Amino acid sequence: MAKTHWIDEADTLTIYPARMARRISIIYLIAFTTLNIALYLTQTLTSISTLLIFEGLILLLAIFLYGSGERKAVFDGNSRQLYTKFFGITTHTIPFDQIATITPYDTMGAISYKVFSKENRHGKGILISCGYSKLTNKNLIAYEEEVLPRINELVFSNRPLHVKSPVFDFQFFKEENGIYKILFNKTGGLILGILLIALTFFILAHPDFMNDRESYKRWMVTYLPVVLGVIFVNAFFTSVSFDKPNRQIIYSTLGGAIRKIYSFDDFIQFLIVRKSTNFIYTGTEVKAVLDLPAQGKTRQLILINFRNTKNIERFIDEANTILGLFEYSPSQINMDDE
Repeated sequence: MAKTHWIDEADTLTIYPARMARRISIIYLIAFTTLNIALYLTQTLTSISTLLIFEGLILLLAIFLYGSGERKAVFDGNSRQLYTKFFGITTHTIPFDQIATITPYDTMGAISYKVFSKENRHGKGILISCGYSKLTNKNLIAYEEEVLPRINELVFSNRPLHVKSPVFDFQFFKEENGIYKILFNKTGGLILGILLIALTFFILAHPDFMNDRESYKRWMVTYLPVVLGVIFVNAFFTSVSFDKPNRQIIYSTLGGAIRKIYSFDDFIQFLIVRKSTNFIYTGTEVKAVLDLPAQGKTRQLILINFRNTKNIERFIDEANTILGLFEYSPSQINMDDE
């Protein structure tokens, strides 16, 4: 069962996000040591040196798991700092004044809480809870009722209110006659798209290519590149603009052949989506969530993609300036697409 452990003292809150790993490490050590000995006794492992090598690896991993269980995040009210420790070594230190927000983070269906700094509000964050697969988990409910208010008391209670101000020097928008077009470098995607399309034509020019393979494999290798290529090329000619005088968000694709127009009043919030494939970070998307009352649904419109998440807050400030939402406080929803 997922469980976060915490110790609440007078001026300090200590959180152990993965205390369960200690118990898992002991179970792992006993189970695999028993298996290792059984393999030796049945002569599957024929030498004592192999037995000792395997046992050393088992012990090393067990120590690592146990140490992971001892990893802790400490909110120190005296120094007004958050610091994390792993194997007794301080790995992160953030002054309370530099903490931007503490929000739930969705990773493969498991909800965990993370701390995000002002410097990188939409980055990886610092984990301060274990992952919960169910919102009805008793430990999660206790965490939200006891830990989050205590963090708010230590970190945010005495902080002065910060009001957002308009941005006048735009980095991610190009303005022309009151229309602000999002600047998004897609040259790499265009080049890749052209190469993929060229690959299909190259294969078609060689009829004997993969002639000895099943027809469906040849079909996929031949035509999948052109499909992906068209997608990349079309992305290059797709744009999103904010028409400030007419209070419209304009989505244009196929070089302007298809245009969809939404009102500023349809805008609900920004959606921050941290994407990864096979646990490898591939970028973070910023989307606009739009309310479409005539259709009875909402739409998520991709605005821009970032590799460096430190630029996201700046982009949102610029967009809020255009939308007229200077005091906007982003409602974050972070997800990993696997």
